[in-house]
Amino acid sequence: MAPKAKKQQNENLKQEQILQAVIIADTFNVRFGPVTLKKPRALLPLVNVPLIDYTLEALAASKVQEVFVFCCHLGEQIREYIRKSKWQDGRSSSMRVVTLLSDSCISVGDALREIDAKSLIRNDFLLIIGNLVANVDLSLVVEEHKQRTQGKDKSSMMTLLFKTAQPGHRARCREDEMFLLEEGITKRLLYFQKSPDQRKFPIPKDILLDHEDVIVHNDLMDCHVCVCSPIVPTLFTDNFDYQTVDSFVKGILINEEIMGNKIHMSIIQDKYAARVSNLQTYDAISKDVICRWTKPLVPDMFGSCHEKRIKNGRHNVYCSEDVTMLRGSTLVNNVVVGGGTFIGSGAVISQSVIGQNCRIGENVRIQNSYLFDNVTIEDNCEVDTSLLCSGVHVLENVIIGKGCVLAWETVVGPDKKLASGTQLMSEPQKDEFDDLDMSFEGVDKPQNDKADQGQSEETMDTESYGAKCKAYVYKPLVESDDEEEEIVEEESWWLRAGDLRDEQLDESEDSSDGGDNEEDEEDEAGSDGEFGLNSEDDEEDNIDSSLGFNPKACLLKVDAGKRKTNLMVVNMD
Repeated sequence: MAPKAKKQQNENLKQEQILQAVIIADTFNVRFGPVTLKKPRALLPLVNVPLIDYTLEALAASKVQEVFVFCCHLGEQIREYIRKSKWQDGRSSSMRVVTLLSDSCISVGDALREIDAKSLIRNDFLLIIGNLVANVDLSLVVEEHKQRTQGKDKSSMMTLLFKTAQPGHRARCREDEMFLLEEGITKRLLYFQKSPDQRKFPIPKDILLDHEDVIVHNDLMDCHVCVCSPIVPTLFTDNFDYQTVDSFVKGILINEEIMGNKIHMSIIQDKYAARVSNLQTYDAISKDVICRWTKPLVPDMFGSCHEKRIKNGRHNVYCSEDVTMLRGSTLVNNVVVGGGTFIGSGAVISQSVIGQNCRIGENVRIQNSYLFDNVTIEDNCEVDTSLLCSGVHVLENVIIGKGCVLAWETVVGPDKKLASGTQLMSEPQKDEFDDLDMSFEGVDKPQNDKADQGQSEETMDTESYGAKCKAYVYKPLVESDDEEEEIVEEESWWLRAGDLRDEQLDESEDSSDGGDNEEDEEDEAGSDGEFGLNSEDDEEDNIDSSLGFNPKACLLKVDAGKRKTNLMVVNMD
């Protein structure tokens, strides 16, 4: 019995030392509008590959052995997809992927509390919020965290992962704009504040008095990846005020002296890591994948695993082997075309992704747009900086303006022009209280039910969207007054995706001449140390490369008392 007991003990020890990861596949918001009403964000195609595969591939390359995918909205679709994917066949990957479903969670904090209740975490683990596209070896970040906790900083419970990306870069999300203070020697996080459009940041004076080496950061992008100690889920369980990782970080920093817990940072310099959080970042990261900044996660290498062989041509033009192109059709640059797609004569496509089994008619113009599978665009149509989901049918002579989103199986036209920012769906939008009817599925409802009447009264606007249309206007859901400004930003995502990119391309030729001179503006410092940033409007940085950044000086005024503090300022405009 002794040898068997020893063997069992060794197996248990080996099981305890495996590298685990948790993916929160739900972001608990409606940033993609009608696109995620029928399909979860994790399964949306990014350059014709589901987003969840980018995240799982990054974890597999980082030698992660066990992954828990936590799903809420339409989670059954994610479970079914993973069940049929290579992640479950036992041959293509040795990484174990487990899907966890929950209908009651409404935040990241709730998800971590459920994970804690299941006692799934045994040691340090990776936590990924949302959909990550990365080619960085995350195991190195885990090893850095372990060395820190086993050395001088045993109280470190979390290491946050950031990527250098200068302000104004296309992959930086406005709602994730942040201001950080880092202790240069230890990489310890001293101050953390996310506040879009805020120009001044009052900070505790003690931070400047107690630390001689402080680095001020405004050049970082949150990857929404962190290495957590096993105690982190338990702390979420103990404090229901922690609904997000940001609230957790702030709570730890505020109570650092009392609890003794610390948080550290890890910054990626020469690799790629970014999260798809809204339509703007979806567009930016898609362009980075096409331009091969994410190698090996590029269409001809990674995408070929999901369909027939993809050929990489000049000017970043990728085509599957069975694409049919008639004479006179042109693929200009930065284009991906999925298998089984037909492109008619005279069609011109640039800066776009075309899914599988699409049909593009004659004399069609498509630029800066994304077409999912099985999209049909008839003759003489124009599509500019828009997103068309699977099954969309655009009848002839239709012009789709910038920023339009056509959800699943929507039909528009013929002979119509869609205004910029139009969001359409193929069926009437449900009222926010419609979900309450789910509890009465077995009860016959009267035909004159008010909810049914309200739904039937919403008719298709054939005058605006065509005589043969199947389209209803999508109205963004506003849960609070604080979200109104965010929704306005989402509705105008195309302004950054299209126009600003064109400006960057035009201005990048002159970027070597140096930046414009800025005037200093002095502000009075309060009782706490205060960082006053230039109040002039920022200009877009002229770099069209993957998360590239050029360190440059910023305007800064600090009043931290008599003690001198060595400050290193990084890229604050």
